[in-house]
Amino acid sequence: MQRIVDFLEGWVAYLLLPALAVLVGVDVVLRYILNLPLRWGNDVKELLLLLVVVGALPGVSLADQHIRVGLFDRFFRNRAGSLWVALRHVLTGIAALAVGYAVLLMALDMHRYGDRAEMIAISFWPFAAFVALAATLSALAEFVRAARAFAGNT
Repeated sequence: MQRIVDFLEGWVAYLLLPALAVLVGVDVVLRYILNLPLRWGNDVKELLLLLVVVGALPGVSLADQHIRVGLFDRFFRNRAGSLWVALRHVLTGIAALAVGYAVLLMALDMHRYGDRAEMIAISFWPFAAFVALAATLSALAEFVRAARAFAGNT
């Protein structure tokens, strides 16, 4: 699991993030200095930003770095605390699976109807499929964290 997440994060960090930075820089220069905006620039920037943000989610889940409010954490100690953490991870995993499934259905619809970006012929369904994959990997990471918490090693 860690190798898959590391590969995904490396792909995002070393390929997509620099591509996004270069595209933003080129678009700014062309738009505000040369008055030649990239008509398709916003579409591509939005899709790259989606990949960057969503590509980091499985790693965040595996490292247990999600932001959370611990309203009930103080009520549970020792074994009950481990069970509470396990339950929290299971519920988060179920929510991530639900998101992944819903987005997968959307990706299938996007493929069927040919949905694409407005200013450039880029289909949306591969991006939705990537979101579904990332959500599924996040769910698996949460279930791994739940198993560790249930075993008592958070």
